[in-house]
Amino acid sequence: MPATTFFNGTIRTDAWSEPVEALAVDQGRVLSAGTLDEARAATGSGARQVDLDGAVVVPGLVESHVHPIFFGLTQNWTDCRSTGEYSIADIQDALRSDLASVSDGQWLRGWGYDNTLLTEGRHPTRDDLDAVSVDVPVVISHISAHFVVANSKALDLAGIHEDRPDPANGHFIRDESGRLTGLMWEMGAVHAALDAMPQPSESDIEQAARDAADVAVRRGMTSIHDLAVGIMAGDDELRTWRSLAAQGNIPLRVTGYIRADLAQDYLNDSPDLFAQPASGNYRVAGAKFWSDGSIQGLSGALKEPYSCLDTECGELLYSPEELVDILRHIDDAGGQCAVHANGDLAISTVARAFAALREASGQQDPRHRLEHLQMASVEDISSLVESDSVASIFANHIYYWGDRHRDQFIGADRASRIDPTRDAQKGGLHFGMHSDCPITPMDALSTFHTAVTRRTSGGSTLGEDQRIDQRAALHALTSDSAYLTHDEDHLGTLRAGMDADLTVLDRDIVGSAAEDTGDVSALATVVGGEFVYNDGGF
Repeated sequence: MPATTFFNGTIRTDAWSEPVEALAVDQGRVLSAGTLDEARAATGSGARQVDLDGAVVVPGLVESHVHPIFFGLTQNWTDCRSTGEYSIADIQDALRSDLASVSDGQWLRGWGYDNTLLTEGRHPTRDDLDAVSVDVPVVISHISAHFVVANSKALDLAGIHEDRPDPANGHFIRDESGRLTGLMWEMGAVHAALDAMPQPSESDIEQAARDAADVAVRRGMTSIHDLAVGIMAGDDELRTWRSLAAQGNIPLRVTGYIRADLAQDYLNDSPDLFAQPASGNYRVAGAKFWSDGSIQGLSGALKEPYSCLDTECGELLYSPEELVDILRHIDDAGGQCAVHANGDLAISTVARAFAALREASGQQDPRHRLEHLQMASVEDISSLVESDSVASIFANHIYYWGDRHRDQFIGADRASRIDPTRDAQKGGLHFGMHSDCPITPMDALSTFHTAVTRRTSGGSTLGEDQRIDQRAALHALTSDSAYLTHDEDHLGTLRAGMDADLTVLDRDIVGSAAEDTGDVSALATVVGGEFVYNDGGF
């Protein structure tokens, strides 16, 4: 795009400053942000003039925790989701409707069932899926992605037999007689099933990446953080991203965090992996780990029992000592450790691990990341700040599971503090906010609305005192999200010299009342000075 002047709208260069009159952009960077005369002087007489016609410019929105290829692949799987109560029979019917389309040698995949919404009040079993087919392998994934259920054919092909012991960091669930139920519990067991499946083709993986990127830019996002590269298609995911980058076919910036069990092989081949600069809008910043499961799956590690379970508190996937040991390999290689932690026990354990790493590390500014931060205490937040760690908060939990957190899983007191963005802000923690797509839809504007209202899907306000205002929410989705990936020197604001990543909105999300931000839309998305989405006729 030639030198360009944006004018006649509300132009916010960051979350805190007052709007400027015009923005000048050239060669992918911001030349000036100030008056219209200054902008036109900076760009010259031949510059393109973009009349915003009252639209609003903000720094490019960042989705700081998403699984893009996972999301893209699920678009071709049987949809097992529901927004209300449904039954296992409904899931079976959906699977049967897709059965005829499964090619020889392929598996029937389903996505998104939620046992807490099923009338049976339980996970499906192998027998439920055998009722769909005993000849075609069938696997369905839970909406949290922390559990899968397989039919007998799939169990056999995956080598998950009755005498197979549980893997590290997971369980093969059995009934009272000791027979496998088909439910794989947590990531070690989940990958025992998923890694046995036929891998998606190179073209399928590429299309999945393209589809995810297309959704992101259409919803105003200029950057996404991929946690964890390889989660669905192993090594082929990184190869695909690098191929697309080499072709110049990634329309937005993608920062990847390698699935932890794959990361060491990459480091063996490229010891400087985490130091390599971005190429074609793609780079790798670190590795992704899991320390516990999900609250809605009753596998997040809590300090006190779940409200619906008399004594069960979930479990840590690693002891504190084990966690420090496995993270140290990535820290020593100069990478960021991004660690999933939902429950309060898991969060405290990860915070202590980060403190231990910081004390022993040769890295000057590692910025290890705690992912989700769902049940963090004020003390946990303080510990993260002291170790120069950062966080990405799963604010969408509030809308999608807040009512059930309060009424079923953890009770009103604990639920009122889930995803504590206000405590994080007051405590000085740098944090982004995310959708965890495909767990919830990838839409930073929806995440923004949830953070400033704390509104649940049932219409309740959950934890009024954890609401943040519109400026703080925009800061989290722009400048602070850039800080998470060490990119704050060139991304996150629209000051002179910064990369020209910006989002054009139909209304002002900062100037509007919190309740009125729920239907704000992206009109255009600009990455490095180029329109990658333009629905506003600019």
